[in-house]
Amino acid sequence: MSEKAGLGKVVSVHYRGGIKGEKPIDDNYDRDPLTVMIGDMKLPRGIELALESMEMGEVKTVEVPAELGYGDYQDNLAQWYPKIMLKDGYNLKEGDFLYWTNPQDNSKAPAWVTETTSDQVKIDFNHPFAGKTLEYTLELVDIR
Repeated sequence: MSEKAGLGKVVSVHYRGGIKGEKPIDDNYDRDPLTVMIGDMKLPRGIELALESMEMGEVKTVEVPAELGYGDYQDNLAQWYPKIMLKDGYNLKEGDFLYWTNPQDNSKAPAWVTETTSDQVKIDFNHPFAGKTLEYTLELVDIR
């Protein structure tokens, strides 16, 4: 019987996936495998749960509901802002990615432009996969 991954184990994994029913957009098969510790919360919980039961060399396709992925979509995390108040605000267009700087502590948070008008832009701080069911193919290539 080969070794199984489990909580606290360091694993290396190839993966391909994204939103279920759409073309996979998250793929590392042409790069080095991702190495993570299971349980360190750097991956969605549904992916970690799938990896915990896998054996070295195993390939598995998993479906991850939103609550075990990137959570539910939260309407309050998407707000309209005047373009004049944003750096390069008049150049922003739907689909643009940016880092929002918190004026209180200068921390940065990723955000997406989801809508624009002639003088406003809607900035969304939800993860692009929030509220979506995900589907990933995982290949466990190493366990340490």
